[in-house]
Amino acid sequence: MRFRHPQCALGRAAMSLVELLVVIAVIGMMVATLLPAVQAAREAARRAECQNNLRQIGVALHLFHDVRRCLPVGCTDKRVAKTNPNGRQFAWSADILPHLEEASLWKQIDYSVPYDSAVNATAAATVLKVYLCPSTARLAVGRAGALVNDATGTTPYVAAAIDYSGIYGAAQVSPAANGVFLYDHAVKFTDITDGTSFTLALAEDAGRGWTMDGEWINGENIYDVSNLINAQQNNEIWSDHPGGAMVLWCDGGSTLMSQTTDVTVLKSICTRAGGEMISDIR
Repeated sequence: MRFRHPQCALGRAAMSLVELLVVIAVIGMMVATLLPAVQAAREAARRAECQNNLRQIGVALHLFHDVRRCLPVGCTDKRVAKTNPNGRQFAWSADILPHLEEASLWKQIDYSVPYDSAVNATAAATVLKVYLCPSTARLAVGRAGALVNDATGTTPYVAAAIDYSGIYGAAQVSPAANGVFLYDHAVKFTDITDGTSFTLALAEDAGRGWTMDGEWINGENIYDVSNLINAQQNNEIWSDHPGGAMVLWCDGGSTLMSQTTDVTVLKSICTRAGGEMISDIR
């Protein structure tokens, strides 16, 4: 009589096709469940970085005010057809560079010529991470990553982008130029009688290209607010953060403003001296 070894009797265990399909289905369900959580975690990190950018800019604005006793001019020597076709058109975001630890870059800028002069090309093309929202994904024509390109001119033009814009004020509200970043005029904190905690200094206007003045050196990087958040990319509050956009208050604080914010309330916090009673917006 032959005896089989006990181990031989056990044989080799194998997974059937049905079992394999079940395992694959379970793994698929786990991935489908975890993926949104991973994406949400990544967006939370990007949103925190964006908020930190604005806080750094807010500190720079306050340091500028401490030194100059006013905020930087929104747009210096605006370029206007016929009356001032060769305006220099420098931005507030160029003026605060020394307070963002970018004094060497600021010294490279020649303020005696226009911002887009060949003399300023190297400085203008310097990418500044603090001026870019990491969530920006919807790029307009002329925007490639962190750069703005103009392919229509005879001379190629490339400049570094900015995703944050100065608040010129609220549209269709009298008097005009009622915000804090104006043309050829500097605003002081004492001019903000609505309160620095209830008045916007900056807000996201992300992903803009050349025709939308999306460069940090370009003084046209200011705008009136007239529409809901995330309703229009150019010259309105716009971002790729789900549900809203990051804003900077004049007191230096930064928050995510919901895109469901009423447009009347939104306009109220864009004026520096409108006399509106807004107490629960933050």
